[in-house]
Amino acid sequence: MVPGWGQISTRHRRLGWTLATTSVTSAAAAVVVAAALGPVEMAARLADPAVLLFLLAANLVVAAVRVASTGHAWWAQGGRSVFVATVLAALVLIPHVAVAWVGVEVRHTLLEVFAEPEAVPTVTMPPVTMPPVTATTSLSSSTTTSTSTTTTVVAPVLHFPPEPPPFVPPTTPTTLPPFPHQRLTVLLLGGDAGPGRTGLRTDTIMVASVDTTSGEAALFGLPRNYGGFTFSDGTPFGGILNEVYGWGRANAEAYDGSDPGAAAVRDVAEHLTGLPIDHFVLVDLTGFGDLVDAFGGVTLDVPVPVDGPLYDTETGGYEMIRIPAGSQTLDGGQALAYSRARHGTTDYVRMGRQRCVLAAMVSTLDPVRLLARLPGLLEVVEEHVSTDVPVDLVPHLIRLAARVPSEEIRVVGFDHTTRVGRTSFGHAIPDVDAIRATVQATIGDPKSLPTTVPTVGGAC
Repeated sequence: MVPGWGQISTRHRRLGWTLATTSVTSAAAAVVVAAALGPVEMAARLADPAVLLFLLAANLVVAAVRVASTGHAWWAQGGRSVFVATVLAALVLIPHVAVAWVGVEVRHTLLEVFAEPEAVPTVTMPPVTMPPVTATTSLSSSTTTSTSTTTTVVAPVLHFPPEPPPFVPPTTPTTLPPFPHQRLTVLLLGGDAGPGRTGLRTDTIMVASVDTTSGEAALFGLPRNYGGFTFSDGTPFGGILNEVYGWGRANAEAYDGSDPGAAAVRDVAEHLTGLPIDHFVLVDLTGFGDLVDAFGGVTLDVPVPVDGPLYDTETGGYEMIRIPAGSQTLDGGQALAYSRARHGTTDYVRMGRQRCVLAAMVSTLDPVRLLARLPGLLEVVEEHVSTDVPVDLVPHLIRLAARVPSEEIRVVGFDHTTRVGRTSFGHAIPDVDAIRATVQATIGDPKSLPTTVPTVGGAC
């Protein structure tokens, strides 16, 4: 268990004490560093692929030292059996193999799911331009007189302009802030590519905006059945909001980025809310249920009984289940049924339930629980989540999430009342000016709104 301890009981005591002292000191230093960093910073560091690579290398070195130390001590005490040597080596290596597996899987998931690091903008030095040196000539004359001729001698006198001030290169910051704006805004999409569906429509569309300094956050829900809206360039869209994703995928040439469908939805969401959206995260329905299971379920207060569809992930069929009122801990299938339930309710009530489920997951999330459930989360995230968040931003997002008071997140759900009319199919045409005014007031001065903006603690 402790390198060097086996040597201390043999004639190799000096080697034993050296190994033991080094091991104990290194372990103590690691514990001190972990305690000083705290769970949030530890989680942030472990979400950095470069740090993970370093730790994997360190784990390999420690494993080699422990195997060599154990083997040497066993040999020094007369051990010769190959079978026993193999068992000893296996026992020593098991924890290191487990750590290496988790580290490799975490790093692989980070690099697979998240986008490549964004290029740091290069600062180009302006060309050094010196004012042209010009010389002015004044004429000075002297006259020599003789009896026969008069000669005028012209001598040029050069006058140079004053010395220009020394060139001072512009100062460039040595580090760039992790977030480009004071607010980080992310488009959250729930796709219906789960069981019982064909294609993908984004039935859940939310815009989350967080102040990167204070952690103050707001969550805005956009109805899937808004119609009669336009893209940011004024181009009208003939369908409803949850069809924009498929339209973007079908017209990929119109959008840049890894997912033209998400780019199209982002374009509309930016136009509706007036907020510049930095990134998107898309989770399909099956992945949402699996995520809840990986978190160990979600606990929330159900105000009234809800009948929702419990899907069979194998067949795509479903059965209706009732989720009773009161405090409930739901597994993934039940949480999905609660979020998707439409029986005896409206889309707008359903949107509210979705925001509350999401907020409940956030409120119960902590770095220790995240790390403990990491193996189960990795597979789900890699299979069901797509995003354009750059991988180098993930550690900063973990630090930012720790500053967000989850119960104080302001939640606003726009509905059919925020409209300027209806389409020929009866879909609400969004009142863009009213939506933007509400968004700006919610994140800037919520007291100026005619009604109180609910927080997660009050709305859910």
